Amino acid sequence: MIIAHRGYAKNHPENTIAAFDAAFMAGVDAIETDVREVPDGSVVVSHDPVQNANGLLSLGQLFDYIKSKQTSFFLELKTASPVLLESVIERISQNNLWERVYLIGFASRIKTALKAQDKHLKLRVCQIIMIPQLSFLKPPKKSYAVFFGWLDGIKYSKQLFKILTPKILLHRLKRYYEKQGFKVMAGVINDEKGFKLFHDAGIYDIFTDEVETAKLCRKQQQQY
Repeated sequence: MIIAHRGYAKNHPENTIAAFDAAFMAGVDAIETDVREVPDGSVVVSHDPVQNANGLLSLGQLFDYIKSKQTSFFLELKTASPVLLESVIERISQNNLWERVYLIGFASRIKTALKAQDKHLKLRVCQIIMIPQLSFLKPPKKSYAVFFGWLDGIKYSKQLFKILTPKILLHRLKRYYEKQGFKVMAGVINDEKGFKLFHDAGIYDIFTDEVETAKLCRKQQQQY
């Protein structure tokens, strides 16, 4: 899958219906977006902390949009708030979207979702793994998938990942995670060399800001 990170935000504000529509028009397979709780207890679509819901997509509006599409959505939980988690799970359950809506997040933010898997057996949780090499010492907690790579917004993130994770290790990590029962995803990958690195390791579900580059790389990969 090509998964558009916060929609396709080149010509539209990120995490908006316009960005999601642009991503689908560009041919993506799925959307990643951010959800968080605001001080009044409501849930909105936003990457950054906000004090109120003015002008932002509400959780209800997001799920109305998800229902109108026949594709997958990855909702990144921006906090470990039980209220946030239960609000999202309630919407998933009400609309029977267990197979199309995934919850993703960093360890500190996804811990409540990982615990919720015991109660909600259909819940699909994807963990962002910051240092995948440590998984050989201590496997991640049970979940649907793991997701690793780098963030261009963090200085030297890509360089450090490539130094610590040569190709042979990337192959080993994929096999290791899959043997542990995880689906393996990558991101946020935005250049041709990055796509090729993960494609060569057999990892094809990739989060990206560069949808057109991802499509071109997938086409090239399919030709071989």
